[in-house]
Amino acid sequence: MKIIVFAGGSGTRFWPISRNKFPKQFIPLINNQSTIEMQLGKLSEWYGWNSIFVSTTELLAALVKNTFPALPLTHIVTEPERRDLAPAVGLSMVKLAKMGSGSEPVAILWSDSVIGNTDNFHKALTTAEQFIKDDPERLLFLGEQPQYPNENLGWIEKGEEVEERNGLKIFRKKSFTYRPELKKAQEWFEAGTHLWNPGYFVTTPDFVLDQYRQLQPAMYEQLMQIQKALDTDHENDAIEKIYPEMESISFDDAILELMDNDRNLVLGGDYEWADPGTLYALKQFLQESDGDNVSKGLVYNHDTRDSLVYNFVKKQLVTTIGLDGFIVVNTPDAILVCHKNQIPTIKKMLKEFDGTELEKFL
Repeated sequence: MKIIVFAGGSGTRFWPISRNKFPKQFIPLINNQSTIEMQLGKLSEWYGWNSIFVSTTELLAALVKNTFPALPLTHIVTEPERRDLAPAVGLSMVKLAKMGSGSEPVAILWSDSVIGNTDNFHKALTTAEQFIKDDPERLLFLGEQPQYPNENLGWIEKGEEVEERNGLKIFRKKSFTYRPELKKAQEWFEAGTHLWNPGYFVTTPDFVLDQYRQLQPAMYEQLMQIQKALDTDHENDAIEKIYPEMESISFDDAILELMDNDRNLVLGGDYEWADPGTLYALKQFLQESDGDNVSKGLVYNHDTRDSLVYNFVKKQLVTTIGLDGFIVVNTPDAILVCHKNQIPTIKKMLKEFDGTELEKFL
């Protein structure tokens, strides 16, 4: 089985720790390791570097190369610019198809999440690989058993059970819901009708490309033009010319939401998956109990609770008094002070930096 880990995100919700040239998936935030190092470390043990690919942007390609010298250079799939995930997934699929792996199972994974139970996750990947080998015209999601009613994640509604394999149940996918209301998430959690959707899935490149042909014919033709140019002297020129012309659209909107539901299945498992997608979510992941502070560097908190205080300036002291639910980040060139409820505004604020003298801080 081939593995593609997507690592092209800019991590704006982690600013100012995360920057365009060094985004959150490369920052050693958990046990002195980055999330991509944790992911690829285990995956390379299980599958070997020759089976692993990383999809990223031109801006980050050198960082991937330097971080993982054992990864073959031809396995770094580089987007000339960000065009969302439908073009990115398509580019990776034509790359695998050109290499002769079109009918082989491939797992699509993301570089910025955390797997606590790697043994269970490996079992799920192996089970999904076996299933897709038997039935290659399917897309099998790896769902996570919900740990609590989280309204900030995607959820998958389970349909009828298709089979049980290696002690893991596989269901038809009934529906997707992204970020439901808390009340609805509570209902689903108690009823056991849904799984969290980490966005991981196993399929084959040939099947995915056939979905592009049916559902996104214009993008499919562009991908075929790129595929024709691969391994020729015109490869880079073709990608540089065609890729930026592709529609910037998510893989969910372009393919998953339009697919025949009978082609989508979900495997339920307990991987202790977590997505510390914001600085406050990172605090929740690292805290020992609700309401704890999480600090890093030279920090002193007085009557402060439920806050993350990170100080990356070695000879400077950061102190807080009476904060509740705050994010405080001190870096050598930027400081962020933000209430947890305002975290979604960070992305909006950073967009205001574009085209100004503040752009250098992105």
